[in-house]
Amino acid sequence: MEPIVQVRDLSKEYRNKRGIRNIGLELRKGDIYGLLGPNGAGKTTLLKLMTGLIRPDRGAVSLFGHDIEQSFEPAMRRVGCMIESADFYDYVTASQYLKLVSNFYPELAKERIGEVLDYVGLSSFAQDKIRNYSTGMKQKLALAAAVLPNPELVLLDEPTNGLDIEGIVLFRELVKRLSEEHGITFLISSHMIHELEQMCNRIGILYNGTLVQEGQVAELLTGSPSLEQYYIEQLRKAKEGERQ
Repeated sequence: MEPIVQVRDLSKEYRNKRGIRNIGLELRKGDIYGLLGPNGAGKTTLLKLMTGLIRPDRGAVSLFGHDIEQSFEPAMRRVGCMIESADFYDYVTASQYLKLVSNFYPELAKERIGEVLDYVGLSSFAQDKIRNYSTGMKQKLALAAAVLPNPELVLLDEPTNGLDIEGIVLFRELVKRLSEEHGITFLISSHMIHELEQMCNRIGILYNGTLVQEGQVAELLTGSPSLEQYYIEQLRKAKEGERQ
């Protein structure tokens, strides 16, 4: 099976010398890929590069066989994303906001808005103004917008920030259902290691801008009792390598 995401030798350095270096990874249809790393490791930078929000210093990103630098529109046509904090027009309702988003997808069925609000548990708040939403509810609405156009690939940056336990469980179940029933591929950056362990089939660990480990969760955890302990051990090895 051909990968639907190919990241090759991707590098981006900011003025403060932070960024990412020589990142390479592939995602195949139906993957749920968890991206782990400390604050400042480069997770958000990688997602921004993969969606064309910033340009790389070196390397390339291909989505569905299209290079995002050369063929941005066809590359992004089947992609949904939520990167960094979600921004909204606070004076509109959730339904009105998603209607605005749907205008970018003229072929979208009208009932799709109700479907995604139901997916994320906001149906009963659909007519409430967004300014009255909690942080967790705004995260849910951002997720609804990301999956609204029936994407085949969804990129999510810290999607469970602000969610309560019920919301986190709902998010996990939604991602797994969309992957299993619709073959949607997910790349999820998160600090919620226990959730990623239950949800993802593959993970990558970023440290100081470098992908220090990557692979199938089941294989990586051979000999380790949990993803959390495996992650801490990989960070320890990476830090020791820097000191040598």
